[in-house]
Amino acid sequence: MSTIPPLQKLNDHDRNELKRKCHNQLNWSDGGHWVGVGRKPNCFINEQTSSRLTHTVKFPTDQSANRWNTEWETNIRYAGHIGTAALTTAVGLATGGAAGIAVGTLAAIFKDELQAKIPYPKMYRGWSYQVEFVHQFKWSPHPWGQRELIQTISSKSINHEDKVVAEARSARRYKLDELPEDIARLLATAKFTSSVSEF
Repeated sequence: MSTIPPLQKLNDHDRNELKRKCHNQLNWSDGGHWVGVGRKPNCFINEQTSSRLTHTVKFPTDQSANRWNTEWETNIRYAGHIGTAALTTAVGLATGGAAGIAVGTLAAIFKDELQAKIPYPKMYRGWSYQVEFVHQFKWSPHPWGQRELIQTISSKSINHEDKVVAEARSARRYKLDELPEDIARLLATAKFTSSVSEF
């Protein structure tokens, strides 16, 4: 098997070959030397992929802004309305609308984090609220290598003059024993998507 340069995106065949060779103890001597069949694999390779998804909620009228401002404490903050809606939108777009199960699984995993980390600022007519998800997936075939999804959530409040008046950001690392690898890869390989809705 040829050596693959670090930070290159791997295909399924190469990834499975590396897993098979790097995780099989019979391929290695007690001193850590390669004794398996064929060329020694590069078990220290690092694969990294990332994606970005944004969802913007607009408040075109006084009524929509006032509804947000009066209902946020009970209907939005505690029920996770905007966070869950934005996440569901982002995941739906990332998966091409596939999979109610995937969306439900991710919503369950991330909902508490979203509710804890995403602020719900006061809105006015003509303002908008943007939530951005950046997913970075890191994987190595080494038995002790890095395998995790880093989710960064950023939010912005933008006024009627298109100026940012408030920003917040949080990040969390999910090891692959917390989040299935296929879902982590799915999020990190999604195409950049930007969507807009009105409140």
